[in-house]
Amino acid sequence: MPRTSFAAPKRRKSPLPTILIALLVLLIGGVIYLSMKDTEVPQQRIEQDVTNEALAK
Repeated sequence: MPRTSFAAPKRRKSPLPTILIALLVLLIGGVIYLSMKDTEVPQQRIEQDVTNEALAK
């Protein structure tokens, strides 16, 4: 005796929204990581002898 069901067959859910949410979370995480990363370069003193240039003119 076969079962008869009047319920609609279940459709497979599209993975697109899940993929988009995962990409959005990764993008936000990457932006936060890059904003917190220390990129400051320590200052270096550069000395240049300019007396010869001034006397040559």
